[in-house]
Amino acid sequence: MGTKEKWRKPVSINALKEISALPALEREELKQIWKDMFGTSPGKNSKDFMIRKIAWRMQEIQYGGLSQATKDKIKKLQKAPKNNKKRKDGMPPPGTMLCREFGGQEHRVMILADGFEYRGCKYKSLSKIATLISGTNWSGPRFFGLKD
Repeated sequence: MGTKEKWRKPVSINALKEISALPALEREELKQIWKDMFGTSPGKNSKDFMIRKIAWRMQEIQYGGLSQATKDKIKKLQKAPKNNKKRKDGMPPPGTMLCREFGGQEHRVMILADGFEYRGCKYKSLSKIATLISGTNWSGPRFFGLKD
């Protein structure tokens, strides 16, 4: 039996043992396993990427892949229009959560269609929130890392 056929059948050895052995393999060994499992060259992918992809494939073979319903849902989501339009003021889209650690605390601000929400209160200005957090005047976009 060729190596390619070996990977098309359920693995007889515990998948966890096989997966845990992958990091110890040399890059060339991983490239050969990749070729055997996927029928193509891994290209210039990193060793870490190859390990993760091979481990995923081993588990898929051992335990089964995604259900058809899940595959259909993924296709539907890929075709759905994306809400990645920025707001008129250049902010990320509504629903984006901005996080900033300041004064030993993590501060989270939700971007809304018409402003911002911080700790349950609505604000029209991100700079107002930055000033509230820091105690000094700040550019809100700069404070939250949206501008250099």
